[in-house]
Amino acid sequence: MHPSKIQLALLVAALLTGAANAETKFGDHVTLKGFGTIGAVVTDTNEAQLRRTANQASGADKDVDFGVDSRLGMQATAKWNDIFSLTGQVLVERSAYKPANLEWLYGEAKLPAGFTVKLGRMVLPTFMVSDSRSVGYAAHWLRAPQEVYAVYPVSSFDGGQLMARHAFGPVNLTAQVSLGSTKTKIGLYGRIGELKVDDIQSVNLLMESGDWLVRLGRTSADATFNGVPLPALTDHFTGLGVQYDNGKAIVMAEYVTRRVDSAVGGVIDSDMWYASAGWRFGSLTPYVTASKRKPTGSNASRITDSTSAIGLRWDAMNDIAVKAQWQRTKGSVMFVNATPAFAATAPGVNALSLAVDFVF
Repeated sequence: MHPSKIQLALLVAALLTGAANAETKFGDHVTLKGFGTIGAVVTDTNEAQLRRTANQASGADKDVDFGVDSRLGMQATAKWNDIFSLTGQVLVERSAYKPANLEWLYGEAKLPAGFTVKLGRMVLPTFMVSDSRSVGYAAHWLRAPQEVYAVYPVSSFDGGQLMARHAFGPVNLTAQVSLGSTKTKIGLYGRIGELKVDDIQSVNLLMESGDWLVRLGRTSADATFNGVPLPALTDHFTGLGVQYDNGKAIVMAEYVTRRVDSAVGGVIDSDMWYASAGWRFGSLTPYVTASKRKPTGSNASRITDSTSAIGLRWDAMNDIAVKAQWQRTKGSVMFVNATPAFAATAPGVNALSLAVDFVF
């Protein structure tokens, strides 16, 4: 059976076994949660394949593809008391690395004065919704804007994290520092290669007040590649994100710069942004999204990647959301297995996506 069909079968089984319960408790200490997406994507070209992340080595074309968005996650938390806990998460999805990955496995200690320490494998907070981008049910859109979120294939890291939380009147402030390393595999230039990321340094500041959320962050790391023609480099992502959600209207925007210290910096350096807005009419949420990745520096004349999308979320029942999205994507960063003519011209491609998101 093809890997995509195996994953789809697992997702259907999880959905049928009861997404009506958002979590399951085992005794007084262990909680099990799950989430997943059953997705289908089709485009109007066979000249290239549309993928969701850079670590996918294949994607969707004129034949309907079930592997781009489909995934299944299981998360268990063991909590001994109000201070110590252990969390693990396994994610099954299409990946150049392997279908099933241990995304998280970390111990957490909540200390006095609003401090929290985590050690182990945990989410790498490069972007505003990095911690929930695999949980389709948590978002109004069908998939996170690819020109921003798909550019960096690293989603978790091994190391340590220190967080401090404090309330200043109506403003809740969270400061977060992460240090560590990781590795993954990517599909690039028609090859599968390993990306090794060392000396990760990530600093984030999150401000929440009422319906507003603002995030300012910077993540830097040294990267080396094996199997793809790229030299070693140092990556710097700096981003500002804003979200407004009053229960009816939801508006999100993020601006991220990527700067690379290496001979290929001019090729990879870019400015990226997206803006998305939706309005909840009962169980229906129509939304629009625009996103762009523009090369900067010595290669500012290279192809700009952009996507315009419209979609609809329908909360069909508790813990299940059905989504449809049409998008037009132009550029090369989100396509793989492209013909030479497509890679040279990067024409616009229309894509239609359907998905069922669920939690259990």
